[in-house]
Amino acid sequence: MKKIFVLCLLLLQILFLSSAQALAAPTVPAKPADGTFVVDEAGVLSAQTETVINTYTRALSKRTKAQIAVLTIKSLQGEAPEEYALTVLRQWGIGDRKLNNGVLILVAVDDRRSRIEVGYGLEGALTDGLAGRIQDDYMLPYFRQGNYDKGVARGYTAVLQTVLKEYGLEIKNLDVSANTRFADDRAREINMSDVAAFIVVALILFGFFFGGPGGGGGGFRRTQHGGIFYGGGFFGGGFGGGGFSGGGGFGGGSGGGGGAGRGW
Repeated sequence: MKKIFVLCLLLLQILFLSSAQALAAPTVPAKPADGTFVVDEAGVLSAQTETVINTYTRALSKRTKAQIAVLTIKSLQGEAPEEYALTVLRQWGIGDRKLNNGVLILVAVDDRRSRIEVGYGLEGALTDGLAGRIQDDYMLPYFRQGNYDKGVARGYTAVLQTVLKEYGLEIKNLDVSANTRFADDRAREINMSDVAAFIVVALILFGFFFGGPGGGGGGFRRTQHGGIFYGGGFFGGGFGGGGFSGGGGFGGGSGGGGGAGRGW
């Protein structure tokens, strides 16, 4: 009888600890609607940055089936960034189910931690070392200033260029048209013509890639060797400009922990 009582106490302790851990762990946001690849729970991204990320990821997905998603949160609540990011990558199904070519850019603002999580299919192109350098060179300098919008925008651009290079493409090869959800919605909201809506989107995309989000700070400058300077720092492999079109939702991709994390 005493053994049964002790066993019951142990089981109750295990259940209590499991429940406490479950309550403490941060919840994974619901998978965004089709055509949306940004969840800004921390509220640090501009509408312009979200528009460009959604636009270019839809185009990337349509052309290559690869997908790049961005998630900002306030806190990891004690969970390891690599574990949380991998959980999000798998639960959302970022990338193609067969190719597993998805990437997640995670930023935990209050914890001052970031992570680029890479699906199985892109681990050879977006290596752990490269994922770390992208954060070091393009994201963390802005995060330290509290400018998460620009840091995410430039980090996304670097990841996008890397993924495109894996498929032998450049940004200009993506089909970016006026028939995006953003253009259609904005045209309906303010009764703009299709031509005017296209001009709005074109100006936003031009400012994002050539002037940097939020204005100021350089953008891309082409070199005589065909490379690109971005914000004063050269990133090997040639980051270029231009390009976009529709696309669906996440494709069911997965990963195994590839990528890198940083703190600032």
